[in-house]
Amino acid sequence: MSVDEIVAGLKQQLAELSEGKIEAGAIEGSGHLFDYGYVDSLSAVMFLAHIEERFGVHIDDMDLVEKYTTLDAIARHIAESQ
Repeated sequence: MSVDEIVAGLKQQLAELSEGKIEAGAIEGSGHLFDYGYVDSLSAVMFLAHIEERFGVHIDDMDLVEKYTTLDAIARHIAESQ
């Protein structure tokens, strides 16, 4: 799976988690997940659970805040881990 395909899937998941507040097409892959309001503390936990279930890649909570702060960074990490 390519990085672009992973990003597209992650955008879709964030849109679903937002319960209609954000559309997948409005999410920027390079946008900071928390600063752009794509996730909050509760949705971040659900998002990380989805990543682990879907891709088999574990990302620590703090890594989402400090290291993998964009969908692009998460997708690259997932691609490298598979």
